[in-house]
Amino acid sequence: MGELVALRVELMKNSYFFFKSEMGRPGKELVEFPEYFTYSLESRIKPRYQRLKSKGINCSLNWMLNCSDQRFEERLQGNYIETESIGPSFLIGGKLELPGNDIVSDEEEESDDEMLYRRTVSL
Repeated sequence: MGELVALRVELMKNSYFFFKSEMGRPGKELVEFPEYFTYSLESRIKPRYQRLKSKGINCSLNWMLNCSDQRFEERLQGNYIETESIGPSFLIGGKLELPGNDIVSDEEEESDDEMLYRRTVSL
């Protein structure tokens, strides 16, 4: 039994060394995903890390490891990856600035005090 524990500790050391030296990731990721140590370094972690690195993909350990090989390949295709997108932003009651710096307004020019009052009241 002691030999099995020693072997497991050695495998964990190798996985940790790869995590820190090759992957260069912060230790807090291991706290967030300790399951990292349950995956094979040679058959799962290294090959997937190399694929991600070659494609320039940065992801969580969970995203990288916690799926089947088929699902991992689908993830690399990127067809379903949702990225955060920020929609257009605007000020209500303000002037609209269009590309080319043209300013469009359906109102007469207001003084700064009038504009501040209108925006404050509309909130």
